[in-house]
Amino acid sequence: MIKNESRKKSNNDENKFDLLRISPLLLIIAILPFVINLKLIPLQHSFYEFWKGEKINADFFTYYKQIFIYIVTILALLNTFLFTKKIKFTKAYYFMGFYAALVLLSTVFSKYPQIALNGFVERREGMWVVICYILIMFSTINLVETEKQLRIILYTLGISGALISIISIFQYFGMDIFTTEFAKNFMISKEIQAQIKEFNINFGEKYSYGVFYNPNYLGGYISLYAPLMLSFAVISKDIKEKVIFSLSFILSIVALYGSRSEAGVLGTAGAIGLLIILLTVRYIIKDKSKDEYKKILITRLAPLCLVLILLPVSLSYVPISENPLAKLRTEAFSVLTPTVTKNVNYKEIGPINDIKQLDTNTIEMIITNKSTYVQIKDNSTLSILDNNKNAIWEQNMSTLDNSTNVNLESINDYKASLTINKSTNEDTYGLKYNISTYGTNLNFLVENEKLFLADRKYKKLDIERDLKVAEYIGFEGKGKLGSNRGYLWSRSLPIMLNNIIIGTGQDTFITEFPQNDIYARQVETFGWEPGILIDKPHNTFIQIGIHSGLISLIVILIGLILLITKSAKNILHNNVNYEYSLVIVALFGFLLSSIFNDSILAITPIAYIFLGIAVKGILKSEDK
Repeated sequence: MIKNESRKKSNNDENKFDLLRISPLLLIIAILPFVINLKLIPLQHSFYEFWKGEKINADFFTYYKQIFIYIVTILALLNTFLFTKKIKFTKAYYFMGFYAALVLLSTVFSKYPQIALNGFVERREGMWVVICYILIMFSTINLVETEKQLRIILYTLGISGALISIISIFQYFGMDIFTTEFAKNFMISKEIQAQIKEFNINFGEKYSYGVFYNPNYLGGYISLYAPLMLSFAVISKDIKEKVIFSLSFILSIVALYGSRSEAGVLGTAGAIGLLIILLTVRYIIKDKSKDEYKKILITRLAPLCLVLILLPVSLSYVPISENPLAKLRTEAFSVLTPTVTKNVNYKEIGPINDIKQLDTNTIEMIITNKSTYVQIKDNSTLSILDNNKNAIWEQNMSTLDNSTNVNLESINDYKASLTINKSTNEDTYGLKYNISTYGTNLNFLVENEKLFLADRKYKKLDIERDLKVAEYIGFEGKGKLGSNRGYLWSRSLPIMLNNIIIGTGQDTFITEFPQNDIYARQVETFGWEPGILIDKPHNTFIQIGIHSGLISLIVILIGLILLITKSAKNILHNNVNYEYSLVIVALFGFLLSSIFNDSILAITPIAYIFLGIAVKGILKSEDK
């Protein structure tokens, strides 16, 4: 009796120790996505220069997550060196170290070191955060030792992901927790509530975005979460585990439907396909007796086949306009269709054919091959002239104010409106010329009775220098693919190829992208005015190639290919420790979705934890 009690106490102590070792990792998996709190951040210097014009940024989703990641990384390192008798050596450290070195060098030589160090507005994924990702992966490799710890991590992710899925499902049906009084009190401190009298918390409607403020990011999370839940539902020998993991998987798939994320569908479907291939080879192609074969077919592979049948059948009931699978199919065919035209002349296609500065008082806009003039007459009168230089509208500049809003019903066969944005300086104000027929805007700046073309913040533009058609690679006539990703990627690839050895610095994409590429943007995109700010490429791999250089991207891709290959071999040939390697199925899904998604603070650290677990699986198979 005494021995039994002693053994139980020993087991309890061991369980507590196992839990304590990996507690920082559990904090990231369980809590990080839910760290949502308003922080009002004053913007200065390059942060203000490249942002939308606001001097204070209301940040709900990144400021406190960044601090949380810093704190948990320190805890993870402390646990690593306190509880690990011997640091495990792995060749993965070479890849991690090389990437960290290039991130550091890219920051040192960046034109915008403050952005590169701390990350940009509403992203905050600077050098310090990326180093934290690598250290979290390092800690995971050394802290996760037992199958019990792996199970705890999976259970924690299961609960966290199920909660996110439930929130997402309610959002899809119009019941969004973030629009409630409870959410307002949770996300906004009483001090800030006292400063601001009115709140309009509106993160989205008629789709699911979970806790990530963007449905595509929810899709990216599910592409990691759903395959992992399904994998362990299939291989688990415990009925309770099978039920729990299966329910978690089903909830996440329903949430995925609500997100309508093509990236999430691609990643999830691709991961499930890989899972079927690996388990088919492991359980069927390898020698088995007839009885074992039948048992495996019923208990392991039949559920996977059922999933494959149910997914497309269920999606067939989703309207075509909301059906991510149908969109993927359509856009895949479009990508494979050869481009008919090369070297497109975007000015000819229009509707804005050209913009010319005729003198300091006159700018000519050629719209659908007819000229419209914005002019300051006699240093006192602002005028809009048509193709024949007849005045359509004019007014003395001294009488203009922010209430001035003019409708130009018919000017050169298109409709337009003019809005005045007066500054505190009486001699300076902005003009927003909205070409409503074509859904686009042009901005002008009047300064000391002189007229300039301007960006959306009314910063002067040099027409000859700033309005050149940007360099691009591919996707001619296909810029609208993937919600304008064709255009984004085609203009981002040249930037990456210009930064081969070191990059522009973390989170500096916004400073490098050709924001004023108005002639191409009006043709290759939909729903984007020339002045809409582009701060990310919607492709994690291009993002890495630009921020830390093309070589860093190549190194990462080689490391990932080796990791997936070795993990797959471990799954196929080993009966011990192969569960660690099974996480590469989920990682494969996440990597597929990352072709269409950016790296974000809420999800990427979780992916690095599972990268560390996959590396640990290889180490364990080698030690066997």
